[in-house]
Amino acid sequence: MLTFLLLFSCESDTFIANLESTKIQTQESTSTKFSFKTYQTPPNVGSLPFIYTGNQDGYEASKTLIEFESHEILRWASFEVDSGHFQFTLDTNFIIDSDIENSFTLGYFRRDSNYSESGSNYSNVGWINSDYPKLTSRLVTDTTGLRNLLFLADSMTVQTLADTTDGNWLYILESSQNAKSMLKIYSSNSPVNKPIFRTFMHSDTSSSDTSSSLDSTRIFESLSDVTLFVPPKLSSDAFDSSFSYVGIASGFVTILKPDLSMLDIPKEASIARAKLILQIDSERSNQSSLDSLFFQAYAMEDTILDWNWGEILDEDSYAHHTGTIARSLSSSPKGLTLKLDVTEILQSIISARETDEKLISDLGLKLKILSSKSIFDFIAIKQDSVGFDQPKLEVLFEIP
Repeated sequence: MLTFLLLFSCESDTFIANLESTKIQTQESTSTKFSFKTYQTPPNVGSLPFIYTGNQDGYEASKTLIEFESHEILRWASFEVDSGHFQFTLDTNFIIDSDIENSFTLGYFRRDSNYSESGSNYSNVGWINSDYPKLTSRLVTDTTGLRNLLFLADSMTVQTLADTTDGNWLYILESSQNAKSMLKIYSSNSPVNKPIFRTFMHSDTSSSDTSSSLDSTRIFESLSDVTLFVPPKLSSDAFDSSFSYVGIASGFVTILKPDLSMLDIPKEASIARAKLILQIDSERSNQSSLDSLFFQAYAMEDTILDWNWGEILDEDSYAHHTGTIARSLSSSPKGLTLKLDVTEILQSIISARETDEKLISDLGLKLKILSSKSIFDFIAIKQDSVGFDQPKLEVLFEIP
């Protein structure tokens, strides 16, 4: 079972120990020797409240895939289809370039089994056929002040999209290669302003002495969507190999291994508290707010042979720890210091060693950002071996 560690806000700057029992000896120990490895994988950015399209700060989001409710009912309606449009509502708090109206298209093709909203950014997108019809964009502001990206469809196009005989349709929102801005758009996972396909129809009625036309509107909501991000390469000059990086849309992941032999923890010990302390370099980080960053950590077996910095992988090949269940509490960073409570992770290793006669050495931690104010956030972690900035693993353990 793969075990992931959800991190919540819960932090104390001092250890707390229960010293009521005189039979317990409490000791503190610290390890300051670490191995670090930062690598980059295709980011997993599905099932988010927003999708993106455009270019910004080295991030390319030129393709977003969208799936809508089936329109097949339009084939059997008694109304005549006049036209329709696809509507995508923009987050107006996000920077918008005024010259975007003609920068985007909406294509459509038959849905492929490779499509999955939760997929990791589709490192293999060869299944997407580039030869498909495309609708052009218009930017419209409605009466409430919301800005919508519209793609108009005539009656023949709407009727084509209603035909699912050969399979359902998948839509692809694309930006031009020279787009200079990034649009942030409400997604199918947003509680409001989801992408919609609105169709307009009419039905003629007649009698011996009168004739009229009845109008009708039908709306189909999006079911799923995912942006195919191409982030800046970890190997580019923008990143310094003397730091470790963690990010979301960047796909940056860091594995760190503390030297646990320095702790000299007896086999019979119980871990009362274990705290991982890391220093963040603000100048090399890109974060909208440190208080908005929350982290995810995974316990791992130490199977890494090459600790060199900067691998770029098509998929994450570093497996999580499967031997024991380990959980962790964490706070978001205070100032420029990230403190993670890894008590249960370390205790699980101690417990396994006690039963299997193992050395306390097989522990690695995979660190990722769980959520942040901006999907483009990433942090740079200092790896200094001496001084205030050195990483630390502080452990408080009890001996019966």
